[in-house]
Amino acid sequence: MNSSDDQQLSLRERNKLRARADILDAAADLLSEAGYAGTTLEELSRRAGLSRRTVYAYFPEGRDQIVREVYLRIGAEVYDRGSTLREEARGLVDRITALARALVEATSTPAGRFYGVMGPDIVPVLTGVLGMTSRSVEELIKIDLLAAQAAGQLPEGVAIDAMAAALTGAIRACGARAATSPGTAEQQIATITLLTQGLLSRAAL
Repeated sequence: MNSSDDQQLSLRERNKLRARADILDAAADLLSEAGYAGTTLEELSRRAGLSRRTVYAYFPEGRDQIVREVYLRIGAEVYDRGSTLREEARGLVDRITALARALVEATSTPAGRFYGVMGPDIVPVLTGVLGMTSRSVEELIKIDLLAAQAAGQLPEGVAIDAMAAALTGAIRACGARAATSPGTAEQQIATITLLTQGLLSRAAL
């Protein structure tokens, strides 16, 4: 295969990736606007500018596969963004707040709204993948809490698992509120900061 063939293959692959991304982008917007029931393949195809046949070529399982892919993609973006912000942060409170910021930033956008607020009809579709990012975030919080405990910032008797679960639940709740009220995004993030400070202060008593 010569260099022109390599370039043509590269272009073909880039076009495939672009078309796949266009489908997922359209699905994210549609899920946030119309929910699972309103995310039909007809409307999805129209928004992506592709035929239903092309959509099926990329996602043979149809709508449910697309919904799962959108969910996983947003979750991965939230985790990656949160991990980056967490590494840049100084101090335990800021590291936990960084994880909240990543989620709230995502759910307060039109394309990420559905990730924060999902109807009961979509839950069965996400069986096996629902909550994956929350569990990963909880593990990161647990790591930070254990490090603080080892440094003497938290007493030995503090239930790290319970505190990590509580903080993760609060972060999820803030993400949901930001999805329905995007204008409160910064308030939601500030609330996590205050909550974390309060829990740590209380635990240190």
